[in-house]
Amino acid sequence: MTVRSVHVHRLIFVLVVILLLVACGKSDSKSSSDSDQGAPHYVADRAVTEAVTGDTVQAAEVTPSGDPLAALVNSEPITLAEFERERARIMQFQQVEPATAEAFDAMVLQGMIEQALIEQYAAQQNIVVTDAEVDVELAAQAELAAASGITLEDYIGQQLYTMDEYRDAQRKVLLANKVRDVITANVPTTAAQVHARHILVADEATARSLIDQLNQGADFAQLAATYSLDQTSARTGGDLAWVSEGDLLQPEVEAAIFSIQPGTRSTEPVRSTLGYHVIEVLERVEGRPLDQAALAEKRNQAFQAWMRTQYQAADIQRFVGSDPIS
Repeated sequence: MTVRSVHVHRLIFVLVVILLLVACGKSDSKSSSDSDQGAPHYVADRAVTEAVTGDTVQAAEVTPSGDPLAALVNSEPITLAEFERERARIMQFQQVEPATAEAFDAMVLQGMIEQALIEQYAAQQNIVVTDAEVDVELAAQAELAAASGITLEDYIGQQLYTMDEYRDAQRKVLLANKVRDVITANVPTTAAQVHARHILVADEATARSLIDQLNQGADFAQLAATYSLDQTSARTGGDLAWVSEGDLLQPEVEAAIFSIQPGTRSTEPVRSTLGYHVIEVLERVEGRPLDQAALAEKRNQAFQAWMRTQYQAADIQRFVGSDPIS
């Protein structure tokens, strides 16, 4: 149990999920009934073709060539065949069974929809990935594969890709990275930061007892190690390190940290959904450089916010699963 966000950044050798950044707000995207005015349709007489691909995929509209659709994103198609291939790839890496097949389908399709929105934005902004850039990426991956005793071709086949499909997947990853760099270019690299520590307990009475002990000269770090339910920070005397706005999962704790004067602590317990906190602020610096993990998180937050605006402004029609944002 901890109040701090966890920053995890991993290099993934094979594309498993393309930017599964499921937005948190409610979507304002238009329903399929709103699409009959103006935009071209990838349907044949609004035909509906029965799909036999799973319990949750019951029907899908089709392209003029007869290919069933999983979704339309601003009138651009994601075919049911493309969706099924992506779903099969991702399913290989599931360590636990999804809650429902429909939820899993929605998650997979959400990633594909967001990738489509990224590609559409890239086209508008003339952001491209060249064949040479893809070649460099594949060469680097071939070296990694060889170091593991396999060929890149064998590994790609195990992930249900053809070489052409894999080249296209890597192109999409590189393109998404370029778009992400553009969107996050102006994220500040410095911020007001507070160095604080806390003790988390389950009840108010214990928190008040700890405040009394501290007022009588007890050692904060020792009390944190003994009493704090936040096991991560308890090992370091309750130290939360440097905190900037948006870093903590508990807004009440963050608000208290930024309101307490350096060199002092909370005179009253701070309540959050985790319990009761005794907080001490050690120092505050305006415009302190963000460390690598904090800067990466700020950029991730900025990109997710941008992704939500793209999604909400788009005309999206789903024929698979349900909208996970609604």
